[in-house]
Amino acid sequence: MQSKKIPNARRYKRAVGAFGKIDFFHSANLLPLDTSPLAYNFDLSSGALRAGYGTEYCDYVPQRAIRYWIYRFYSEEVGGYIEQYLFQTSNGLIQMYDPIKGRTIFLSGKQFPPVTAFTYRLNSVDTLFFSGKGQKLSSWNGITLATHEASPSISSMALHYERLFVTSEDEPTRVYFSDDLDPTNWDIGAGKAGFIELLDERGYLNKVVSFGSYLYIFRDHGISRITAFGDEREFAVVNLFVTAGRIFPTTIATCGSVIVFLASDGMYIFDGYECKRVLSVLDGLIAPDDECACEFFEGRYYLACKMNFGDGDKIGCENGEYTTNGLLVYDPRTGEYSLSRGLNINYMHTCTYAGKDFLMCNESGKGCIITRCGGVRGEKLKKHWQSPPTDFSMPQSIKYVHSVYGETDRAYLLTLISEKGKKVLPVSGGTTETRADFAGKRISFEIDTDEFDPDISPPSFVYSVYDRG
Repeated sequence: MQSKKIPNARRYKRAVGAFGKIDFFHSANLLPLDTSPLAYNFDLSSGALRAGYGTEYCDYVPQRAIRYWIYRFYSEEVGGYIEQYLFQTSNGLIQMYDPIKGRTIFLSGKQFPPVTAFTYRLNSVDTLFFSGKGQKLSSWNGITLATHEASPSISSMALHYERLFVTSEDEPTRVYFSDDLDPTNWDIGAGKAGFIELLDERGYLNKVVSFGSYLYIFRDHGISRITAFGDEREFAVVNLFVTAGRIFPTTIATCGSVIVFLASDGMYIFDGYECKRVLSVLDGLIAPDDECACEFFEGRYYLACKMNFGDGDKIGCENGEYTTNGLLVYDPRTGEYSLSRGLNINYMHTCTYAGKDFLMCNESGKGCIITRCGGVRGEKLKKHWQSPPTDFSMPQSIKYVHSVYGETDRAYLLTLISEKGKKVLPVSGGTTETRADFAGKRISFEIDTDEFDPDISPPSFVYSVYDRG
């Protein structure tokens, strides 16, 4: 029997330069080899595959916390400032950890919907103000919990030039403002509190944001700017941005010199004057709704939302009920981003406590923090990187992959895919040469691992070409 002779047995070596960005929007057939049509739970910023963002438990974040804030106030008893953390549990009660007594106490027996909060020095007393959606304004001065019944029911709030501005679902065309220097005074009148009503095609008023020297009102389909210095008789309104897409208020975050937000037609950054579309390569992946959560932490925008990965797999929280399953971490200065999958996050808040900065979150009903840990609350998460198909610049030829070289400190599975089928190769740690013996005209590869802290360098393929067309 005569064996088939390979016309060209010369061996070539093709290296993947670096693991680059993720492009969910464009056809995989058009992408360079270092760009992935589907990747998650890896951090790609170094060019290698390392642990992506996940969640961990933290000693000073109670696991039962669904909301969490830091309250810093001056104590006459100790003659200095004290830091307390307050948190809300799923039953709506708010509790406080007293570091002096070393125990947790309830603020009251009152139950609130999930609340947002800020600190303001009122009458020389450091005061924590908070409100649940549709609720009146409440305050805590370290001793007394008070509800300010004259305030509007609140859907969002922002402190701006010593006034508190709020939107209300009861009157969605109005933005209300408190008296100057007193967020507790809502008596409407000249020189006191009041409201501004906006009636135009931009729709309802959903979120107020203090940014630079202005107050911005994010509406259903646009943004309005209010100049609000001192005397309310000199307040002025300018309408800026309008979009056919709906703006989701739970995705709006001030991120240094810009505001980042998500609309139904994509993600935007806003510099106070103009909006610019960003991350269009993720169109089709991100599926926003009103259950999103966002925050700005250490120069990056964090967005938790639903994502349509479209591969039929189930990762982490996707094996049960969830409101979000994806976490986008985006640097608006550099444009770098990463995706995590399998995290059900519906609240995030930047905190500083005991000299440590951290990003608290509520993940699947548990209070924890977000870190580059590659897992979810101590459990492993599958990590995946998929290449686009490549013909190695020889579209009519069969490529025969002899081996794959790589360097990794953790084991992983390498899957080779072509029109002839697929082959799964286990790769051990260290500098390795893995025998492949795999052929095809167009070849792609996938890398999968569930290790917490992988460090996988881009592989190189050694191959021959035969059957030239």
